Amino acid sequence: MGKKSRQKAKAKRFGEGSAKPIVSAQTYGAGNAFASAFVNESVVDPARGTNSRGERELLVVDGYNVIHASPRYEKLIFDRSDDPYSNDVYDRARTALIADVAAFALRRYDPVIVFDGAGNVSADRPNLPQAGVRIEFSPTGVSADTVVQRLCTEAREAGRACSVVTSDGTIQATVMGKGVTRISARMFVEEIRQVDVDVAEAEAAPDIKLTLGSRLSADTLSKLQALRNRM
Repeated sequence: MGKKSRQKAKAKRFGEGSAKPIVSAQTYGAGNAFASAFVNESVVDPARGTNSRGERELLVVDGYNVIHASPRYEKLIFDRSDDPYSNDVYDRARTALIADVAAFALRRYDPVIVFDGAGNVSADRPNLPQAGVRIEFSPTGVSADTVVQRLCTEAREAGRACSVVTSDGTIQATVMGKGVTRISARMFVEEIRQVDVDVAEAEAAPDIKLTLGSRLSADTLSKLQALRNRM
């Protein structure tokens, strides 16, 4: 698939009009456990992209769910090559995911990655942004799922479009009715793989001057020069 075709495919999946059909209370039946998520169904879903306040669409990434969903990141767990004495087995996997989210979100999304705070080396790990990506570790006693749901709800109430990268079924069931678009971990990793391919192709390409002369064959250039000489 060529670069333009991939861009069109990506636009179709993630761009305007690509949102999955919104789940409603009727999906599960009245009075069910998820009905409270659809109390105000009259609210119009926010448009994708940047809103009237200049806020980009929020991209919420379920950090450890994505890490464990793909060999791309899972193979980096327990990799302490950068810091042999570190007790943080997820350090390299998180760093790789943050870099990929930054590349994926570039100029389209306002990204935030949520990691479960349970088991952190430091309970006071600061939520410092990295590479333009906001990082949130769930507080002690609070799951990452709860933080993801809160961020999606806040975005919805603020009239801001929101997409979630996760393959967690519970999150899908509880936030998809709030005007949120889901990007599966598999789809996310495939998009990142295509970014890697594009970068590799760009780095390997020769430095070609994109002039008219550089695109014409030697025979055509000779004929053009002869025509000029007769003028």
